Amino acid sequence: MSQFKQQLQETCRNALRPVARGVRSLLTPPTPPIEFDWHTIEGGPAAGAEVMLPRNTSIATAITAGDYEQKILQVVQNLVSASDICLDIGGHYGCYTLSLAKLANQGQVHTFEPVPAHADRIRKAAIRSELKHVTVHQVAVAGQVGEMTLQFAEAEGSDDSMAFLDAYGGVDTPAAHEHYRNFSRTKVEAITLDSLESELPAVQFMKIDAEGAEAAILAAGVNLISHCKPRLLLELHGIYEALACAEILAKLDYRAILLTDQKTTLPILWASRDDDDAVHAVKKVLGREPVVMFEQTAVSSGHSAPASDA
Repeated sequence: MSQFKQQLQETCRNALRPVARGVRSLLTPPTPPIEFDWHTIEGGPAAGAEVMLPRNTSIATAITAGDYEQKILQVVQNLVSASDICLDIGGHYGCYTLSLAKLANQGQVHTFEPVPAHADRIRKAAIRSELKHVTVHQVAVAGQVGEMTLQFAEAEGSDDSMAFLDAYGGVDTPAAHEHYRNFSRTKVEAITLDSLESELPAVQFMKIDAEGAEAAILAAGVNLISHCKPRLLLELHGIYEALACAEILAKLDYRAILLTDQKTTLPILWASRDDDDAVHAVKKVLGREPVVMFEQTAVSSGHSAPASDA
């Protein structure tokens, strides 16, 4: 009887949730639409570039001043050379795309962004900033090639930084799932890193921020990664995603260099185990020895023994 009562209560709650959301929307003043305009970036590696950002927001202020992810971009500045081939997977507003384009000014930058509005703004920013070596691909990089479902914030005033591919579930936190409740769905083209290998020169640097799809992207890119050995900047969301990525990259003779002590998201630089310059670049920015994991060669079981230089 108790189980039946619980099921009945849950059924009633599910039925009433749409009604409750409708009542809240009627009682809550409408969020004013977000307006975008042009900003000139004043500091950091993208200084001088022009970018389209939401007006009167904290992220616009930070990006314009060069304060957005300042230490991480300082590390990137010490790692990317003028002739490098760079990939920005998950371009959003284009801060990393423009930074990489300024640093690799004799190379190439390929940005992959499936949200149409974001891709369009990055493309316009590259043209306006006269960065002709930037190519924006309005596709998703994923664990498979073909059509996939993208969930994204379409409504004006929504947090537009959390678009994710439905197959991978996005970020598994209560706050994220609350955001996702109002997301729209659309079909997008998906490709894999390995499908790009024959189309691109050897890649030296790659930034991936794909809202929970990072491990799938790496798993479908092991050929490109093992052949090119690019430095990888991964923005990870949660311990399970971090462990899944670690299992793939440790087997490819990569080690993890922690860049910050953040708890909600964890930016990690992965570099080949013989890439001592990457460790020194992080040390120079942090002013101390960085925490380095998976330093040792993989043991016979197929797993690497974690180690730290700190």
